[in-house]
Amino acid sequence: MNIETLRLARDKAWQLQIADIQAYVLKNPDKLKTDFLQLVADQWVARQKAKFKLPGWYANPDIIYPAPLSVEQSSSEATAEYKARLFFNAGYPNLIDLTGGMGVDSAAFASNHQSVIYVERNKSLTEIAASNFKTLGLNNIKVVNADAVQFLSAASLAADTHFYIDPARRDASKNKVFKIEDCEPDLLQIKHELSSYLIKYSPMLDIKLAMSQLETVAEVHIVAVDNEVKELLFLCHKPNGHAKITAANLTNNHWQTFSFNYETEQIAEVQFSLPLGYIYEPNAAVLKAGAFKSIAQKYGLNKLSGNSHLYTSETLIKDFPGRVFACQSVCRFDKSEVLAHLNSNQANVSTRNFPLKAEEVKKKLGLRDGGDTYLFATENFKHQKIILICQKPNEPRQT
Repeated sequence: MNIETLRLARDKAWQLQIADIQAYVLKNPDKLKTDFLQLVADQWVARQKAKFKLPGWYANPDIIYPAPLSVEQSSSEATAEYKARLFFNAGYPNLIDLTGGMGVDSAAFASNHQSVIYVERNKSLTEIAASNFKTLGLNNIKVVNADAVQFLSAASLAADTHFYIDPARRDASKNKVFKIEDCEPDLLQIKHELSSYLIKYSPMLDIKLAMSQLETVAEVHIVAVDNEVKELLFLCHKPNGHAKITAANLTNNHWQTFSFNYETEQIAEVQFSLPLGYIYEPNAAVLKAGAFKSIAQKYGLNKLSGNSHLYTSETLIKDFPGRVFACQSVCRFDKSEVLAHLNSNQANVSTRNFPLKAEEVKKKLGLRDGGDTYLFATENFKHQKIILICQKPNEPRQT
């Protein structure tokens, strides 16, 4: 489909003040031709998917969207900005995005680099990205329609070039894949051609296995958005010492980061205790990173047990990378005992190293979701099943 037709479909989709695109397609009140109607629907759906993921793009009426699946698979503006800062800190003036896709990452990189080369094998995506780069005023991006492997074999590249790769994680049958060798391009086959690169993989990938396969990993970044892990990033070049592992949780207010390495994690010592005045739950990025002992050592915390990954202290640690609660009471897993410590039958229930799921715990305790009380069903270092009754630190203590 040519770019001018897509612009017309975009403009039509922008004009639609509707909540249900399927009803619009079925009724087709504007008597659009079938093919064009589908393009309008795709533009509308793709833009809705971008609303929270790409708010800056969503707000721009001149952005053309690729197929909705491409928007789903693209980086968010938040994670793209995180990667752009990583590259900026690395000090490489030139960057090549070998798997350009929708172009969100390239657009973010362009703000911090003298020049960016966007490489994408899908011609339609290439044309859409080129149009959007122009719309966004990004004149330092060169667009190349080529396969990444073929581009590498044909290009003459400067020594100070940095590469970014976001391999396709679906096979020929559109099934999701997670192993490095199953993604396309397969970095294990082309890594020898790249002196320095950042590669993005699914959160499902085994971090330590990937490090051993990629070999030259200098940094690993586990990136979460609003406490949901979205990306694993491996910064690869000649490492200087142990690889630095950074867990980052990106929110609207700020970025929580915690860095460590696996060598110190392995030898770190941790103290265990019964619950004290405050309870700490690490964010999802810290947990995926596996910083179970390092986080306790850094903040002077005790663990409740070896596998619960909940922490405690007598005094409040405000800058902890995760959720912090004031511990009101500690109960046995007994309905009457728990309810005696609650002002209502509402609570937000989580489980850590507990045989029942949160829904099952709520049912057994006769609780409903909601309120400002937080319950953790967990196990202490004495292997006793316990319920922690907590509130946010600024909430008044229950009596």
